Amino acid sequence: MNLAALAAALLGFGLTLGLIRLLAPRAERYGLVDRPAAGRKDHGGSTPTVGGIAIVIALALSALLAQIAGQVHPAFWAGLFLIALVGTADDLIDLQPTIKFAAQIAAALMMIYWGGLILHTLGDLVSADALLLGRFAVPLTVFAVIGVVNAINLCDGADGLGGGLVFIAVFWIALMSALSAHSGTLALSLSLLGCIAAFLAFNLRTPWRARAAVFLGDAGSLSLGFALAWLTIDAAQPQAQLFPPVTAIWLVAIPISDTIVCMSRRLLKRQNPFRADRTHLHHILIDLGLPVGRAVAVIHLIAFVLAAAGVAGWALQVREHHMFYTAMAVFALYIFLVQLGLRRVAARAAATADIHKISQLRGD
Repeated sequence: MNLAALAAALLGFGLTLGLIRLLAPRAERYGLVDRPAAGRKDHGGSTPTVGGIAIVIALALSALLAQIAGQVHPAFWAGLFLIALVGTADDLIDLQPTIKFAAQIAAALMMIYWGGLILHTLGDLVSADALLLGRFAVPLTVFAVIGVVNAINLCDGADGLGGGLVFIAVFWIALMSALSAHSGTLALSLSLLGCIAAFLAFNLRTPWRARAAVFLGDAGSLSLGFALAWLTIDAAQPQAQLFPPVTAIWLVAIPISDTIVCMSRRLLKRQNPFRADRTHLHHILIDLGLPVGRAVAVIHLIAFVLAAAGVAGWALQVREHHMFYTAMAVFALYIFLVQLGLRRVAARAAATADIHKISQLRGD
């Protein structure tokens, strides 16, 4: 294994730990805290939202100190810092969605026109022939970046969930990079893994900590989404392909599926697709009675297994369109199970309401 990449991972871990310990006690002073919203957020009390800031700074410093920054195109750092800056501003003053989307589009265009990363093809996605994007390459690349960024942001609604999902995806990317000797991708992946692992030490619920001590904040969830989008699009470049685009579908299966289903449901109800509610997968599991920590563990396990299936398909050289159609079958099963879960949540809520009404009538 590349020693510089391993050093970057260790530096990322240590620097993130140190930065969180430095920033968290000062978060209240600067307004970087999250306060629970009734009926939607599953935590109590104010929580520092400095995890993302710590990760971004630690990632950059670890890359510089381990001398791997040059293996990553400057467009990545420019896009990452732009997203982190806008995310921090959103944590502070609650920016309009148009401003956040503008920053995401700008970062995606940096990736395309400066970094040279673009989805020219989706591979053998629907048949044995490559699906070339032609004039749609640029808009679909921008759409893919925005999709991944917002999928991570929207699914980050329970302690440890968003960071854990990105950690799982990046873990498998790092493994494939190591097996394929992609030094640049490996260095960035390992460094990012070290940073996320340190953050999760503060963010995951454990037997000795009932709730998260630090949150990612929008600065973190948006930045991690951008980093994941960069890694997957970079890996799919035909000139030095690490894995085909269909493998990326399996790596981000849970956040993408959750986002598509939630947004589709809101649009069908003629609601704002970004309107907050309790229809995300983690909300359903929690409302069905699972403790927050266990619900997050279940989702992480599912995400890990699905990503492992995608990597197995890559390793065994399963035809790409076979992997795609299998992914669509899994997505259909996901939709069915989510709908079943929502019906059971509604039934539980109705039964609880009936019991409460009867109790009131009896004067209990």
